Amino acid sequence: MKRAPLGLAACLALAWVSPAFAESRAAAAAERAYQDIDFPSTHELAQHALESGGATRQETARLYVLLGISAAAQGNAEEAKQSFVAALAIDPALKLEKSLSPKIRDPYLEAQGYWSASSERLSLDAKPSSDKNHLMVRLADPATLVAKLELRVGAVGDSPQAALSLDRAPVTRFALPQALQDRDYEFALRALDRYGNVLAEDGAEADPIVVRAAGESRPVDYPSGFVPRGRSYLLPVVLGLAGLGATAAGVVFHVKREQAASEWNGPGCETPGQTRLEQCSSIDSRLKNDERFAIGFYAGGGALLTGSVIALIAGRSSPEPQARRAGALNCALAGPAVSCVGSF
Repeated sequence: MKRAPLGLAACLALAWVSPAFAESRAAAAAERAYQDIDFPSTHELAQHALESGGATRQETARLYVLLGISAAAQGNAEEAKQSFVAALAIDPALKLEKSLSPKIRDPYLEAQGYWSASSERLSLDAKPSSDKNHLMVRLADPATLVAKLELRVGAVGDSPQAALSLDRAPVTRFALPQALQDRDYEFALRALDRYGNVLAEDGAEADPIVVRAAGESRPVDYPSGFVPRGRSYLLPVVLGLAGLGATAAGVVFHVKREQAASEWNGPGCETPGQTRLEQCSSIDSRLKNDERFAIGFYAGGGALLTGSVIALIAGRSSPEPQARRAGALNCALAGPAVSCVGSF
């Protein structure tokens, strides 16, 4: 198939127009090459589309999928895995077509295993600080995909503001301009790769997050007679152990699937006169079942580990009834229980 050079040349010729327009043309050409099962052209055009920059989060994820599929089809398993790691970071719910061959799905399963074993996922958010004069920007980037953060902030209803670049630090304390302090303001935050493609976002230029001057970041007022209670680590630990167990089970089924795949592709299923499926239908069934179990346990382990992290973060101090003195025996009431100290 000789279309690839022409498709790539057309994309390069249009690069002077605008990055977003050139990227969209290159992405469309990459999709066409993929539909034509032209994997070298798919890889080249998807890479060019990424390097053109300006892709939305959904477009960036799709381009990494095309890179992963085309790299795997050409035997570059490690590059395919890294591409799928990036795609799953952007879109954790991403699923590959079930009709794709084991050669392509194996790096995808390894990428799923990578994220299942990770204690955190790619995430980005910003919240007003307690003094209301700063934005606290938090970034989690375990796969080191983010090159910079881009923040747009301005008064509600004003024209869009110029983008401000922030370092890719885990926590950034951004000082609001004096003109925005004690006023309603809005912001949009994006994490970009080195080419300027969107990897994660909090708010959007067309739909920014609005922060009201009144009622933001108020201190918690506990009811009279209540004091904060310490954080409990029981739920995060239980979820984390369950997630590690599920991930380990996924690894076991992945290894079993590899063994079945070796048998399926081996000489035992290549006797002349019968199709491979007729000779080794039981192996084919075992291969498919092991793949389903591997994906299921990987996904379940990832969900449990993510839940463990969320439970750990969300387990902030909550109020607990303070002991109330009762009687001369120095007794205290704490919920339904009674505790007394002294001599009877």
